[in-house]
Amino acid sequence: MREVGIIGAGLTRFKEHWDSSLRDLFVEAALKAIDDAETPEIDSMYVGCMSSGLFVGQEHIGPLLADYLGLKNVPTVRVESACASGALALRLGFME
Repeated sequence: MREVGIIGAGLTRFKEHWDSSLRDLFVEAALKAIDDAETPEIDSMYVGCMSSGLFVGQEHIGPLLADYLGLKNVPTVRVESACASGALALRLGFME
């Protein structure tokens, strides 16, 4: 079995973000994770997001978020599995 690890993490401050958009929150957390990983290389992106269509009116959220980061030709996958969306996104990334 190959070794897999999480090499970077980023998050926004835990509070109410009524004046922040999805884009604002995602880009802030993603840039922190990329900086923490100390590598500019991103091979693929798995986005765990429950009910993005309902909450922000966007079903095709993987490529949209990649575009927010300026990523070109990076495959993206949106994962929706209720409260397990984030965990399933991690699992799929591991399985890649």
